[in-house]
Amino acid sequence: MTESKTGLSAKVELLADLLDHSQHLVVFTGAGISTSTGIPDFRGPSGVWTLQRKGKPPPKASTPFALAIPSLTHQALLALHHAGKLQYLVSQNVDSLHLRSGYPRSRLAELHGNCFAERCERCHTEYIRDFEIPSVGFRPTGRRCD
Repeated sequence: MTESKTGLSAKVELLADLLDHSQHLVVFTGAGISTSTGIPDFRGPSGVWTLQRKGKPPPKASTPFALAIPSLTHQALLALHHAGKLQYLVSQNVDSLHLRSGYPRSRLAELHGNCFAERCERCHTEYIRDFEIPSVGFRPTGRRCD
């Protein structure tokens, strides 16, 4: 076994041990968790902000947000939640993939909002739509509950 594989194996074993003994796990995710679904990141070599700083146009998503499906990493986080290990999930992502994976809304903080979330102006009920809302941050859209 090469030294790099040995180092990686040791890190994986350490992580597994930490997870196994964790009593209150909180995970913080960012754009990297969704890149395998076709959604671009922000700071990577071809990220939105990286290209913008170079005066280049932003990368195109290979999958529209509305058609993206949760990755294996999203599913692994859900499995950790179901196993009673993951207590809370904090995300910088607006793509709704944590919710689409089945992760409970009550255990999720979306720091930058959710481009599929809409709130009724009258009763304040939150809805997760299957289409993108024109604005993130619960700005009025004119739609209301029945």
